[in-house]
Amino acid sequence: MASVKDDLLMQAIDGDAEALAAVLRREAPAVRQQLAGQIPARWQSVLSVDDVMQETYVDAFLDIARFEPQQESSLTAWLVCIAKRNLLDAIRMLDTEKRGGNWHRLDPPAGDDSFLALFEHLGGSGSTPSRTAARAEARSMLGHALAQLPPAYRQVVETYDLEGRPVEEVAQKLKRTPGAVYMLRARAHRRLAELLGTASQFLTKST
Repeated sequence: MASVKDDLLMQAIDGDAEALAAVLRREAPAVRQQLAGQIPARWQSVLSVDDVMQETYVDAFLDIARFEPQQESSLTAWLVCIAKRNLLDAIRMLDTEKRGGNWHRLDPPAGDDSFLALFEHLGGSGSTPSRTAARAEARSMLGHALAQLPPAYRQVVETYDLEGRPVEEVAQKLKRTPGAVYMLRARAHRRLAELLGTASQFLTKST
């Protein structure tokens, strides 16, 4: 368990990837213990603790620079929070599918494309009078935001949301389980929304 003066943790926060890997290996048993028994029986065939841990490691690599040690157990608590949020994302999407939500696949309105549908789903505006201009601008904004995502996140969005590939194909391509794909998708959408921010206010407006 890490302490506030943990040199290895400090190195990880400063950008040392090997130090971070060592820290995550050290913390993994405590995080796994908190996840034990948390996956509902109905989803254990498509989602595992290993899936959750894998995405938690990715998030830790992305966000460790912003982590601020406060006390001896703070790193464990931070990782457990990330892991449980990832697990909840996966369970919510799996439950939606079970209710007939078709995994919340985006269906673009007639005449629109998947880029604009995804942009609007993430909080962009569809009120502009020029749908052609909106599509072009949404493509540009989303393209820039997608380029900033981790590779696995980007692949999920591109293959599932934008290309409309079946979840089984996406899972096979990423070497993940279907449950992990939707955990990745939820994280990817959250990060895209953060990256886009208030970008929609710059879409073409009527004059």
